[in-house]
Amino acid sequence: MKKTIIILAFSLWVAPMASEAHVVAEEGSIKVKDENSVKEVIDNYIKATGGESKMKAIYNVEMNMEAEIQGMKLLIQGITDQKNERMLNVTEVNGNVMSKTVVKDGAGTVSAMGQEQTLTDEQVAAVLKNQIYAFRELYLDDLGIAVTFEGTAEVEGEQAYKLAFDAGGDGNTTEYYSVASGLKLQTESPAAGKIVYKDYKEVDGLMMPMTMVITNSMLPMPLKANITSIEFNQELDDSVFN
Repeated sequence: MKKTIIILAFSLWVAPMASEAHVVAEEGSIKVKDENSVKEVIDNYIKATGGESKMKAIYNVEMNMEAEIQGMKLLIQGITDQKNERMLNVTEVNGNVMSKTVVKDGAGTVSAMGQEQTLTDEQVAAVLKNQIYAFRELYLDDLGIAVTFEGTAEVEGEQAYKLAFDAGGDGNTTEYYSVASGLKLQTESPAAGKIVYKDYKEVDGLMMPMTMVITNSMLPMPLKANITSIEFNQELDDSVFN
């Protein structure tokens, strides 16, 4: 069960940031199979989410989540600091710290069940490439992430456009965006499984989903996680990442 909780917490946080902001790219800057279709989906998502200027202004994010599994309460805190290339993820179960991940100064550690493991250079690079950016889509070209339009699909009864993001290995994701509203409906990835986004609300001018439903092979049933708070651009003391 402890292993399941740790994997669940990892899945919640390695999923791209809940709002997954997308930005209009200069023509030809994003590698796509169907450029016009990808651009249209991204443009619609920008409008629905709050606009490029608001997204570009975000340089750090703190997100707190609550979930419950088999009667145990999970509290998950995640902080990404794009400006200083730092990340923190702490998971508490029934008030006790179950796991903690810290990446800073080009190195990283994962502590779980009384043991600490140092992340490899490749793992740290993956975090810096895929997780510290509040809105990764602002930097797709710099990060070398290719995007492919894969048509439409149905997500919980709603038609959605399907885009595949090739970041390499477990960093690859498939994203689904509502045809009607433009908002993101679902993410699929090897690391996190399937995450459905619901209950969008405005936070500082950005539309953010306040509920995530996670389906993962390590879970006996889909799990509902509620976001209790989201804060942008805080003054982060260095001690937070110790």
